[in-house]
Amino acid sequence: MKFIKKIPPEDLDISKELEDTGWLRLKEPKSSLLAILLSLPISFVLMFVNVLWCYLLSPSFQDFLSNSNELSVEITFGLNSILYLFGMVFCLFLHEMIHAALIPGVIKSSCTYWGLNGLFGFVYTEEVISRNRFFLISIIPLLVLSFLVPLIIYAAGSMTGYLIFLSVFNAGGACVDVLNILLVNHQVPQKASVRSNGNATFYK
Repeated sequence: MKFIKKIPPEDLDISKELEDTGWLRLKEPKSSLLAILLSLPISFVLMFVNVLWCYLLSPSFQDFLSNSNELSVEITFGLNSILYLFGMVFCLFLHEMIHAALIPGVIKSSCTYWGLNGLFGFVYTEEVISRNRFFLISIIPLLVLSFLVPLIIYAAGSMTGYLIFLSVFNAGGACVDVLNILLVNHQVPQKASVRSNGNATFYK
């Protein structure tokens, strides 16, 4: 697995070769930016569900919401801001590494890549992946970081507002993953496999 700054463009020769050998093109957004824009409603739903989860787990979070008659936002730059930013980047990195860990042969793969670009990250692979493995790779970072980890932290009695913030941040950032799951679930047969070529996805 290698680091790259952005997902490589579609190789038209590879696309033609795939189509000639029976692979079908998935109907999906043509660019990462368009995918992000289309998945924003999913992001709001995921954050809302995660807020409810944290609300059920944390009495302190319940008190915060119950006693807040109005929301005020104050932007300050200092150590806390740096820690929050670092936490967001680390959470994003961890999210992508969980994706990568589930890709078959990821360590030795010559066609699997990861990257961070500001507060956006990605894992990209051209390995052939089964439909069910694709679902697993896509959903596990959301389930682990936004639902399982808060549960463990709550059980340990260490839940804080900062950790709740990171949990909700991760849930919102999983919106493109969920969009991809919906697209593949709707279009790809149950026993088929998928593979990527730039921003294009094919299945067979």
